[in-house]
Parts: sequence; C-alpha cells; structure tokens
Amino acid sequence: MARISEPLNVPTSIEAAFDHVADFTTSAAWDPGITEARRLDDGPIGMGSRFEVQLKLGPTTVPLVYEITAYERPNRVVLTTKGLVHRGEDDVRFQPTDDGTEVTWNALFALRGPGLLLDPALGVGFRKTAAKAVQGLERSLRALATN
Repeated sequence: MARISEPLNVPTSIEAAFDHVADFTTSAAWDPGITEARRLDDGPIGMGSRFEVQLKLGPTTVPLVYEITAYERPNRVVLTTKGLVHRGEDDVRFQPTDDGTEVTWNALFALRGPGLLLDPALGVGFRKTAAKAVQGLERSLRALATN
C-alpha cells in the first residue's frame, strides 16, 4: 500500500480549484501518468460521477474507473477506484487562504489479489508518480488564476 499527502498553495479561488479537480477529465492535462481521461456519465458533476482514465504503466496503459464518493463543494472531493488487482482513494481538501487556496491531496493506492505480490515495490514508484501529478496540478491551478 502506498500513501501520499501533498499540500500546495495556489492563487486560485477555492471554487475554481475545487471544480477543476472534481472534473477528473482535467487529470489528463496535469498528470503525466494519465494519457487520457473521459467522463462516463452525464449531468452536473457530483456524487456518483464517474470517470475513466488511462494510466501509463511502462510500455502499456491500464484503464482505471474513478467515482466521486464524497462531494462537499467547495471544501472536499473524494474519488475512489477499485478493480480486480487494485484499490485507490484520492481525498482532496480545499481551504481558502488570504491569497487563494490551500489544496491538500491525500492519496492511497493498494494492490489486491494477485497484485499483492508487487505491493512492496509499489510505494516508491507511486510516490514519484504522485509527486509529478501534484506538481502538474499546481501548474494547472496557477494557470486558472491568470485566465
């Protein structure tokens, strides 16, 4: 099992930051590990909204389906994924600051079933990948503030 908790401060309004993260189709633009992201349902984004992302793992891509399991606009959104060999949760918190928003990304990713054999090696790779994703998110959120 691998975990990260990464805070970042951006000069973006709390509502804009929340909406950008909750619409997980944006992950393809800011997460270098995601090659494609699409919405699987219609209507306003909220509880139960589902997204499919293509995660790059070495020379291949793996589809992951995420669902919003907590939606407390503009303070918190939780996206979860669960498959035959994995489970994950991204719990993202938003707090207004004097000059924008503090965004704290708490992520957990674990392998299940036959994937458990690889779980000890997961931590280092996950933390490196997640750190790049958070850096990309910070750049993406800062760009929102300049538009």
